[in-house]
Amino acid sequence: MNCTEGRVAISPFVCLSGNFDSNLLHPKIPNHAILRTIGINHTQAPVLWPQSFDSQGRIMPLNAYALDFYKHGSLVGLTQDNRIHEGAAYQLLKDFALTIKSISVSLRELCGNEDDNVVLAFEQLSKNFLEKFKKV
Repeated sequence: MNCTEGRVAISPFVCLSGNFDSNLLHPKIPNHAILRTIGINHTQAPVLWPQSFDSQGRIMPLNAYALDFYKHGSLVGLTQDNRIHEGAAYQLLKDFALTIKSISVSLRELCGNEDDNVVLAFEQLSKNFLEKFKKV
């Protein structure tokens, strides 16, 4: 098996089992191939899937509600522009804020470099998004 192609994010050991980077987008594979090696379940890891499907299996278009809210900070405008019920929009924003915070904390714990640009960027994003969200 050639493990040099299609492997950037997973280890060579996992590659030997026939898994490649593209397999990471399937919910059950990261749970078995990656997350168990560090002792957590896939339900405990924040994941933002690049595609969403409805109950009939059709691809649903992605919504930029988080970006819209980050730019404008208005829940009312968000519900009008994105046609999302206000309660649902609040929950989506809350979930997004917690996901960004979780990623930020995880990166800080995993990274040994205090001045890592990615860690600092996620910390700043989390702080700014939570400040705007608390005003709602």
